[in-house]
Amino acid sequence: MKRQQAEAVLDRFFEECGDAVPAQSDIDPVLDRVWERLEWKADEVKSERVPATLARPFRLAWSVGMVLAVVLLNGLLWRYGPPFSLSGKVGKSNENSMSKSSRQQGGLTRQLTEPEDVFELASVKLIAPSSEAAKTANMYEALQSTTTGCSGGLFFGARLDPGRLTIPYITVLSLVMIAYGQDCTLVEGGPAWARSGEFYEIQALLPAGIPGYTLQELEKGNAPRLQHMLQNLLADRFRLVLKHELRELPVYALTVADPGKLKLSPDETLPVPVSLLMPGIRALPMPPLGRGKMMGLTMPTEAQMAGHAISMQDLAKALRPHAGRIVVDKTGMNELFDIDLKFSRDTLPSTAVVPAAPPTPVPPLPAPPIPGAPPATQPLAPPLRNVLEDRLGLKLESVRMPIEVLIIERVERPSEN
Repeated sequence: MKRQQAEAVLDRFFEECGDAVPAQSDIDPVLDRVWERLEWKADEVKSERVPATLARPFRLAWSVGMVLAVVLLNGLLWRYGPPFSLSGKVGKSNENSMSKSSRQQGGLTRQLTEPEDVFELASVKLIAPSSEAAKTANMYEALQSTTTGCSGGLFFGARLDPGRLTIPYITVLSLVMIAYGQDCTLVEGGPAWARSGEFYEIQALLPAGIPGYTLQELEKGNAPRLQHMLQNLLADRFRLVLKHELRELPVYALTVADPGKLKLSPDETLPVPVSLLMPGIRALPMPPLGRGKMMGLTMPTEAQMAGHAISMQDLAKALRPHAGRIVVDKTGMNELFDIDLKFSRDTLPSTAVVPAAPPTPVPPLPAPPIPGAPPATQPLAPPLRNVLEDRLGLKLESVRMPIEVLIIERVERPSEN
């Protein structure tokens, strides 16, 4: 009965405390009362005259009481921790807080090392064929096809503002080329609507923490996080399925023949070379060439290109449309250079056998020049091979190399926004 009373005292004590932390001064009286009741019970057992046959059960009861006291003390230790003070509770709170912070930090680490690389919000809209945007896109696509030999890669008018990417018109083929940094001749397959003539407007919000890429880096394939987002967009909205295949293809290796002819680029911005300007528009203001920028002019028989602070890798990529096949940088040079080239659009190898032209009648002598008349037509510029070696000390060597080819196995028109 007394043991039940002691237990009731402790139960009431714990109920009153609840989740609050008891002070040492509050716990000591309760422990004292427990010990007093246990000692009183022991004295009562000793004072009573009981038969020897009953002494053992009372000694057993006293032992049980001692065990109960130890259990209660252990319960206090387990619940509040030594030394029954505020520091014990606060220490436990700090431990929980640190554990939580560690878990949060672990999650942040996973987010940084394994980014999801998806747009926060993306809108994909088919452009009406009769709209002005579609007419502009068709005009630029025709220009792209004429100058590079491939309609893919159209990326005019795109904007990359802080937190937003806007592409006013683009084909699926061009979007694949931008997303994977691939040449149009190395992307095969897909329906006709995905390769040319059907344009989409894309507006996307970038998530926080994305590096501040530029459009120039995106076009050159140097914006990996943003390119991964475009790849995920193609897979999610266009259901794009690509097959990656290595093929041994004939390519041109860009190598160094005379390193003394290359001109290292200064830090300042350069004006557009005069040789790049077409006759009749010399008076029009032209923007200066910024670092890493290139400008080109392609005519039916000749082509010109100029660049400021251009890498050999960028030059190799720019030469592809004029060389007639993939150009791979094998110069081993990491510096930046300025270039200014003018060459004929003859993509035949220098070792090719050109059939002899049929004999032609001897033309009459030209008439004397008329004062004030425009100058006679200039002769064609040398072939690309000759210009590269004469101006830049570079040469193109025909080799075979394993090149990755992307094959569009499946693509669908995008779902509604």
